[in-house]
Amino acid sequence: MRTLIIQLPPGLPSPTGAYPHALVPADGADRPLALQWAAASLLPAADRQTETVALVPAVALSWHRVDLPPGLHKQPARLQAALQGLLEDRLLDEPGQLHLALQPGWKDTPRPWVAVCDRAWLTAHLQALEQAGLTVHRIVPELSPPTANDSPLQVTALGDADTGWLWVCHPERGVWGQPLQALRATDAQAATGLSAQERQNALIQSEPGAVALTTEWMGTAARLMPPARHWLAAIATDWDLGQFELRANARMRQFKNWQRGASHLWHSPAWRPVRWGLWCLLASQLIGLNAWAWKTRADWQTQQNSWALMLRETFPQTQVVVDAPLQMAQQVERLRQTSGQLGAGDLEPMLAALGQAMPPGLTAPRQWTYQPGQLRLQNFNPDATAQETLQQSLTASGYQWRAEGDAWLIRLPPAAEVKP
Repeated sequence: MRTLIIQLPPGLPSPTGAYPHALVPADGADRPLALQWAAASLLPAADRQTETVALVPAVALSWHRVDLPPGLHKQPARLQAALQGLLEDRLLDEPGQLHLALQPGWKDTPRPWVAVCDRAWLTAHLQALEQAGLTVHRIVPELSPPTANDSPLQVTALGDADTGWLWVCHPERGVWGQPLQALRATDAQAATGLSAQERQNALIQSEPGAVALTTEWMGTAARLMPPARHWLAAIATDWDLGQFELRANARMRQFKNWQRGASHLWHSPAWRPVRWGLWCLLASQLIGLNAWAWKTRADWQTQQNSWALMLRETFPQTQVVVDAPLQMAQQVERLRQTSGQLGAGDLEPMLAALGQAMPPGLTAPRQWTYQPGQLRLQNFNPDATAQETLQQSLTASGYQWRAEGDAWLIRLPPAAEVKP
């Protein structure tokens, strides 16, 4: 699945404003990004196989940790108001004019991070992209505090030495930065608040235009990072600032999240062993099912042939074998009728079976109607105990016993009825 990353400019949308953007192919996570700039109306179109991600620049966000009241996750209607109350004293603007977003998994985090940005600015850019025919599926921060699984401290220099910024991402203190020009007149510890030991252990990376200044100023070699490479790390996180009033496309975002996960599973090199294992499992199941079906059919055909051979040996006059068991039963029934022997569906055996099944003290029925394989008893009203006794005895003799209207019916099971 492709990803169209669009970074939102710091200012409000305008006809001459340009959006930095890059298109990430489904299997292009390890390739350099082809960074471009275009007005909203000239941005690339996104099809169903493309996820559109709005990247909020680090300069537009502030970060705060909050202690949420217990049980607030069970009252989502009060969540936004509670966040505004908790942050009211820490924000320069009115909380009602700002957009707040909680970190992923905040319900299981003791002190979750809250990202804050200007609501009017963010809404204006989303509307401009919507008017250009682009539906934003996810809103992610350009830089965010590291999680427990990431490096404990990250320092990132973006841009060049004249206009760039140096950003610090701290797991406990959040994200903050300063222009690189302002750093020339200060020392590293005073500007970043980081000790020499922290700077020594930090992951320091820089875009090409600021590598020399960052290395000299930090006192540690900075790792060269291609332009906008950190965008890939940003979209790889679970962050989504589309919360509260910006959840209009929540269902579409969930679908794209699922689609992105499926695409990652299908294309990512890290999942290649799993894909091969899955294909091998499916192939083995397919081969096994075909082998089982072939053996079952072969066994069935062998059984059919043995029945047909038995029929021809027992009744040589049989010319065509269609259903050997049925034809053999018909031949046996025809022999029985020819020899005058009684069958289970004749009157005498059925009356005998009824007489043996009658419980002591129960009066035999005086009215009954017979037809081959079926005996109907009328004006016969046994109690519940007698009915159960008759049911068990007649079933043991190979007959069915059931009520039919105001009468009781004794008959052979359909499988036992053979027409000669």
